[in-house]
Amino acid sequence: MAALCADRGPLFKVILLGEAGVGKTAIFHRAKDNTFNEGRKSTVGIDSFSLYVKVGDQQVTLGVWDTAGVERFRTITNNYYRGSHAAIFVYSMDEPSSIHYLGHWIRDVEEYSPDAIKILVGNKKDLDGQISNETIELFNSGNDCKLNMRTSAKTGEGIQETFNAIADLLVQRGIDKDSSPKGLELEAPPPMVRQWKNGCCS
Repeated sequence: MAALCADRGPLFKVILLGEAGVGKTAIFHRAKDNTFNEGRKSTVGIDSFSLYVKVGDQQVTLGVWDTAGVERFRTITNNYYRGSHAAIFVYSMDEPSSIHYLGHWIRDVEEYSPDAIKILVGNKKDLDGQISNETIELFNSGNDCKLNMRTSAKTGEGIQETFNAIADLLVQRGIDKDSSPKGLELEAPPPMVRQWKNGCCS
């Protein structure tokens, strides 16, 4: 169940996973403040922010978490996964091996956060794709991913749509399970905000 975030509706924890270089941090910053810095030198350490999304007439908060380079050293702890409602598995559309390496992250989520919804995201849509649709669909269906999205953190294409779709899925799952957003203790990320309402950025 989602935690209740005062005045911002239920809070859902969403984590980004995948190999170094696929663009997780670029997606994170595009969603956070609508920026892209190709030469960005990020510090190593877990990063997070709050994203407010409208689902119908309901506002929800997505607490978005990024590994921020920690994955290179295989030092992600159980705390990163704990309490996750959705896991975004990112691969690079111009690097075929990147989708196969996702198996490691899938196993970790199934072990440490088995109830998290799985989302498959192909990033770098602006580049020439090197992965067949068949490969993507096989991975998607074989790992029970609820969404299969394609984005470009560089141009911003698909970023808003991906987080909107995730919020909609999480709210719908809560309705289907008739769950209350009360009673779950979940560490909230820092309140750095970008609001998406009714399909528009504000």
